[in-house]
Amino acid sequence: MNTEETNLILARIEKLERQNRSLKRSALGCVVAVASIALAGGLMGQTQHPKTTTKSKPAAPAAAPATPVVPEKIEAESFILKDSSGRERAELAMGGTGPSFRLLDQSGTALVTIGLNDGTPSGPLMLLSAPDHHAGVAISVQQGAGSQLSLRGDQNAMVHMGVTKDGTTVELFDQEGFSTSIGNAVKVSKSGKPQETSAAAISLYNKDRKVLWSAP
Repeated sequence: MNTEETNLILARIEKLERQNRSLKRSALGCVVAVASIALAGGLMGQTQHPKTTTKSKPAAPAAAPATPVVPEKIEAESFILKDSSGRERAELAMGGTGPSFRLLDQSGTALVTIGLNDGTPSGPLMLLSAPDHHAGVAISVQQGAGSQLSLRGDQNAMVHMGVTKDGTTVELFDQEGFSTSIGNAVKVSKSGKPQETSAAAISLYNKDRKVLWSAP
C-alpha cells in the first residue's frame, strides 16, 4: 500500500469517527430531553390536581300545603268544650226533651241555655242567669202557650209579658207578692168569678192574689 492510499483510508476513518461522535451527542441530547420532559410531567402530576366540578342540584320545589280534609258531616250525641284547666264550659247535646246548647260558669252551672223542647208545649226557649243566680231572663215561644218573656230579680220580683190565645198581658210582681196585671187576659173578679177583660183593663192584687182594685 502506497502513501496515497494510506492517507485516503485514514481520512475516511477520521470522517467516520466524527460522524460517530456527532451521533452520540445527538442521542445523548435526546435522552436528556426525554428525561427532562418525564421529570417535569411527574412533578406537575404531584403538585397539580385536576379540578372536580360538582354541579349543584336544583332546589326541589316547595311542597304545596296540604289541603285540609273537611268532613261533610260529624255525628255525635254531644260536644263538650273545656277550658285550659279541664273544666267543662260549654255543651251541645241531645237531652231527653230535645237538643240544647249550654254555657257554664267555672263551677259548672249553666248561665246560658238555648234549647228546643220536644215535649208539651213544644218550641224553642232561652234562659239567662246572673252569676249569683238572683236574676234571670226567660224567653220562650211554645205551641199553645204563645210568646213569653220573664225578667226576674231578687226575692221573686218579676216582670212577665205574654201574648197567648187568651190575650196580651203585662204583669208586675214585687218582693212582697203584690202584683199588677194590665191587658186583656182572664182575671178573677172580686166575687171570685173569672172575667174577661180588654187591653185597657188594669187589676191590682194582694199577696194572696185577691183583687184590691180593678178598672174597668
